Amino acid sequence: GWGLLAAMLVFAGHFAFFTYIRPHLEIVTGGSINAVSGMLLGFGVANFLGSLFAGLLVERSLRRTLMTVPLVMGLLGFALLSVGSLPLANAVMIALWGLAFGAVPVSWSTWLARTVPDQAESAGGLLVAAIQFAIAIGAAGGGLIFDVGGAQGVFSVSSVVLVLAAVMIFIRVRPQVVAAPA
Repeated sequence: GWGLLAAMLVFAGHFAFFTYIRPHLEIVTGGSINAVSGMLLGFGVANFLGSLFAGLLVERSLRRTLMTVPLVMGLLGFALLSVGSLPLANAVMIALWGLAFGAVPVSWSTWLARTVPDQAESAGGLLVAAIQFAIAIGAAGGGLIFDVGGAQGVFSVSSVVLVLAAVMIFIRVRPQVVAAPA
């Protein structure tokens, strides 16, 4: 229940942000196609590294990882709004976002496997469906917001959604193993 809803908020917040990063980079930073491509490459490399380091974070504390990552992403979204047209600052923020997001799929998959170990496959299908729905909602909702408030509006709403997800995880999501029925 709460865990799936929180996961959906995290993915929706991310994909609202990520879907509209290119217009931000082109319009706000005035980035050329090469500069935008370089920044997105930085996101991808950082995302890969985030996936690698996620195991260490999850090992230390799954709950803390589930909470901290969307909070960091939300704060980065707000920070991105504040740096304006500075290309290097934008590139750093986007790479840090990629690093943080790398931990999202790893931590939610781990949460699922630990919470319902006896139903991991069927619950995994439910998580994938929830994520796909969240991607669609994030991208479509981001489009509606983009039409009204541009990329800055999308980043603002995305950041709020991510911070709310972190708060929801803090209050309601407890990664614990549920005992299998005897």
